[in-house]
Amino acid sequence: MTAAQETTGPAVPEALPEPIPPYLVEKVAGNRKDLNRSVLTLAIPAIAEQLLFTVVQMAALMIVGTLGASAIAAVGVTNQLHWLLQSAFWAFGAGTTTLVAQFTGACERDLAEGAIKQAVMFSLLVSVIVSSAGIALAPGVLALMGAEAAVLAQATGYFRMVMVAAVFQSVSLCLAASLRGSGDTRTPFKVGSAGAVINVLIIWLLVPGRWGLPALGVTGVGVGIIASQAVIMVTYLGVLLSGKCGIHIRSLKFRLDTSMLRRLLIVGVPAALEQFLMTFGMTIFVRLVMTLGTVAFAAHQISVNITSISFMAGFGFAMAATALVGKSLGARDPELATDYARATSRLGVGIMAALGAVFFLFGSQLVRLYSADPQIIGMGRLILRLAAFAQPAMGFYSIIAGALRGAGDTRYPLYITFAGMWTLRIGLAYFLVQSLGLGLVGVWLAVNADQWLRAFLVLMRFRGGRWKLVKV
Repeated sequence: MTAAQETTGPAVPEALPEPIPPYLVEKVAGNRKDLNRSVLTLAIPAIAEQLLFTVVQMAALMIVGTLGASAIAAVGVTNQLHWLLQSAFWAFGAGTTTLVAQFTGACERDLAEGAIKQAVMFSLLVSVIVSSAGIALAPGVLALMGAEAAVLAQATGYFRMVMVAAVFQSVSLCLAASLRGSGDTRTPFKVGSAGAVINVLIIWLLVPGRWGLPALGVTGVGVGIIASQAVIMVTYLGVLLSGKCGIHIRSLKFRLDTSMLRRLLIVGVPAALEQFLMTFGMTIFVRLVMTLGTVAFAAHQISVNITSISFMAGFGFAMAATALVGKSLGARDPELATDYARATSRLGVGIMAALGAVFFLFGSQLVRLYSADPQIIGMGRLILRLAAFAQPAMGFYSIIAGALRGAGDTRYPLYITFAGMWTLRIGLAYFLVQSLGLGLVGVWLAVNADQWLRAFLVLMRFRGGRWKLVKV
C-alpha cells in the first residue's frame, strides 16, 4: 500500500469504474429529473426520527424528574456512558449503510444481504461481550464517572438494564442502517415511532406505579428501554425477512465471511472512531463550561438544546446524502453522486441557515421558554446569536461528510473531526476562557472556529474528487 492510500482511506483504483450498465440507465436518468424530491423523500423521515428520539428522552426525564435529583442524576450518568457505547455500534451501522447503498445501486442484492448478516453477527458478538463486562463492572464504572452514593444505588441497576437493552439495540442499528442504505428511511421512522410509544408508555406506568402496577422508580425506565429495544429488533427482522422493503434477508442462517466483514470494518471503524472522538470531546468540553458557574452552564445547556433542532436537520440530510451518493456510485455514476451531494447540501444548509436566523432574531424569546432568570436570558440570547453563525458551516460539514461516508471515504471525516474538536474547539476554548477570560463567549467562539474549519476542510476534500475513486 502506498503512502497516499494510507492517508486517504481504502485502496484507490487508477481510473474511474466502467460506465453505468445499460439496465441501470433508465433508473438513474429518472433520478436526475428531480434531485430535490429524492433528497427530501429520504431526509424528512430521518429528521422526524431524530425529533421523535429527542421527545422520548424529554418525556422520560420529565417522568423521572418527579422522583428527585438523585433519580435524574442516575439516568443522566448512565446515558452519558450509553452514548459512548453507541459510538462503537456506529461502526457497524456506518459500514452497513455504505455497503448496502453501493450494492443496491449496483443491483447486487446478494452482496447487500451478505453485508447485513456480517454486520448483525459481529455487532451481536461485540455487544454481548461489552454488555457482559458492563453488567459485571457497573458499580466501579459509575463510580469513575463521579456518581455519589445516593446516585450510585439507583444508577447501578439501571445501568445494567441499559446494558441488556444494548444487545438488542446493536442489532437494530445495523438493520436500520441497511434500510437507510437501500433508500428507505420511512420504515426506520415507523419502527422507531412504535418503539417510542412502547417505551414512554411503560415508563409512564412503571416509574410512579399506575393502574395497580408496582412503582419501580428508575428501574421502570430500564424496563421500558429493554422492552422497546426488543420490540424494535424483532420488528426490523420481520420487515427484512418479509421482502416488502428495499432490501431482503431471505433466511436467518449466518455464516462468517471474513472478506465481507473486513470490508465493513474498513468503512465502519473510522466512522466509529470519529463518533467516539466527538462524544468524548464533548464530555471534556462540558467540563470546561461547568467551571464558568451555574448561570453560564444553564445558558450553555439551554442554547445546546435549542440548537439541537438544527443539528437534527443536518443529521437527516447527511443520512440522505450517504444513501444517495452510495447508490449512485454503486450504479457507477459518480456524476450523479456529485449532483446528489450538491443538492443535499444546498437544501440542508439553506434550512440550517434559516434556523440560524431564527436563533439570532428571537434568542430571548426562545430562552424564555426554558428560564425566567434575566441573567440566563441575557447570556442565552448572546450565545444563540453566536451559534447562528455556526449553523451553515455545521450543516455543510455534516452533509458533505455524509456524502463521503456513502462513498466509503470515512477516514477523512475522522481526521477532520480530530483537527476541529481536539486541536481547535477544546484547545482554543481553554485559551479564550483561561488566558483571555472571555467566559462562555470564548467557548462559543471556539465552537464557531471548529465548525468553519471543518466545513473548509471537507469542501477541499469534496472538490478534490478522490472520494469518487474509493473502493469499498
